[in-house]
Amino acid sequence: DQGHFQVMSVDDPTHDAEGNRALLQRAVERHHAGALSEAIDLYRQALDGAAMSVDGTVEGEVWRLLGVALRTAGDFGGALDALDNALARTPGDALVLVERGATLQDLGRPADAVKVLRTVTPLPSESVLGHATLADAYRALDQIDVAIPHYRRLVELAPDIIDAHINLGACLQKTGDVVGAIACYRAALDADQHSGAAATNLGLALMKTGGLDAAVAPLERGVALDPSDPLALNGLGAAYLRLGRTDDAERAIRRAIDAAPDHAPAWSNLGNVYQDRRRLDDALAAHDKSVALDPENGELHWNRAMTLLLSGDLERGFTAYEWRRRTRDHAPPDHDSPLWDGGDPAGKHLLLLAEQGFGDMIQSARYAPLLATRGARVTLACPPKLLNLFGSLGRDIALVTNTGDARDVNCHAPLMSLPFLCGTTAGTIPVDIPYLAAPPGATRPPPPSGRRRVGLCWTGNPDHPDNPHRSCPLDAFAPLFRQDGIEWISLQYGYGAAPGAYADRLADWTEFLEGFANTAAALEALDLVITIDTSTAHLAGALGRPTWLLLKFTPDWRWMLDRDDSPWYPTLRLFRQSHAGRWDDVITRLEHRLRDWIIE
Repeated sequence: DQGHFQVMSVDDPTHDAEGNRALLQRAVERHHAGALSEAIDLYRQALDGAAMSVDGTVEGEVWRLLGVALRTAGDFGGALDALDNALARTPGDALVLVERGATLQDLGRPADAVKVLRTVTPLPSESVLGHATLADAYRALDQIDVAIPHYRRLVELAPDIIDAHINLGACLQKTGDVVGAIACYRAALDADQHSGAAATNLGLALMKTGGLDAAVAPLERGVALDPSDPLALNGLGAAYLRLGRTDDAERAIRRAIDAAPDHAPAWSNLGNVYQDRRRLDDALAAHDKSVALDPENGELHWNRAMTLLLSGDLERGFTAYEWRRRTRDHAPPDHDSPLWDGGDPAGKHLLLLAEQGFGDMIQSARYAPLLATRGARVTLACPPKLLNLFGSLGRDIALVTNTGDARDVNCHAPLMSLPFLCGTTAGTIPVDIPYLAAPPGATRPPPPSGRRRVGLCWTGNPDHPDNPHRSCPLDAFAPLFRQDGIEWISLQYGYGAAPGAYADRLADWTEFLEGFANTAAALEALDLVITIDTSTAHLAGALGRPTWLLLKFTPDWRWMLDRDDSPWYPTLRLFRQSHAGRWDDVITRLEHRLRDWIIE
């Protein structure tokens, strides 16, 4: 965008026009050659000694070129002064205005950059610098939707600008278009196979889609291309951790901390590594360090909350859990009414907003009747799949699937905020069990055959990021199937429903598991439920059904550590892995306990 330069005629007959023309030509040549210091000196000599055209056009062009050179050299203040001098001589010059906007962006003044470039009407469609500046400025102002069209135009005009592809990908990812972002990062890598930033961003985006195995290769490539990049190292460590490669994760994360001791996300991930090893004191210390480095980062507070809750410190844990409002993936729903502050709810119409997974909704629904007994008029907004089941919470609880159907609301609260707002501690968890029941219209299974009925759920939603670790292979349960006196029932619906080689031992109840209301009726028809950590466990617990829950070595926060019972669900018995990734000892304990249960 340096533009075309030509020395115009001068009116002073005594002036050496040819000498000045040669000086300027030399300045432009040195500028194009990248010899910025020489070019800057030559431009200044020309301006100091030149008698330019009467209308100032040539002088304005030289001031512009000086501004371009100064900006390229990193002297943004000097560049701005030069460009202001250019504008004084050529007011409204589009090239000067574009350069001035870019310089303001370089100075960290995106709002001023946008203001300047808005005066260039229309912005030349072929102006690479103009679109780059507007794209970066709008992104800095968090006006992502406005930035994206400029980035798109930029990659059309200059597909070899790697940062354009990367920044477009980052903007698309922020809007939730992870697939589009991945395409941008791949395009950046196609343009430059040695771009560590493109490889790292690709790996991080693939992690968002659940493609952990696919994410590792580009993250490793990013580290190989830039071994001291904390973003790449920390991202690789996070991927390793989610794959269960805890030792590899710690090595990568420690390298990130060594490279950048103040990189808060790496400290948070180190806390996650310690938590995965059940070293909760060390985990909390690392999380404390991370939030001290970046106290306004909701993601870091979320990780800290997970450690506090897992440790059983519900009071501090649920306080930290409120930071999820500042996270991207865990933010609760909102409503235009005021947020309930936990005060006396009597006489208020309180709208409760279901959030997160079905298990979370079922677990926290217990607070709705509690608030009704305290005098609140309670409306619960929930997904249609839970509507019939939640009808059993009681006649005092109104149910809607659309918050717009709730009228005259005084205040609202997300369901998973209720433990915090109600001051719940490990000793004050509401356990009026059962608080749910199968509704009268639910489809019920046939009567029992005389043997004890045991339902089995061994896997969950494959899209759940932790499903590979929480699920137990069906083959592992083979020793249990040899126990006499049991009618085994498959509680799988959709995910892993086909029992394969065990079809003769596992009755298929798929027809009775359509929806949570019918599943509740099926669970009520069982003598025992054996399940991994899915919504089935929460539903069985809320129904008060005898349930044996299989847990991985470091479980979800609500199951805490080192106990075989649950303060949330008194009818649950917990069977924990003794070693990460191994279910054999769990199955052995289940087998022994099952023999005793049959006798009992």
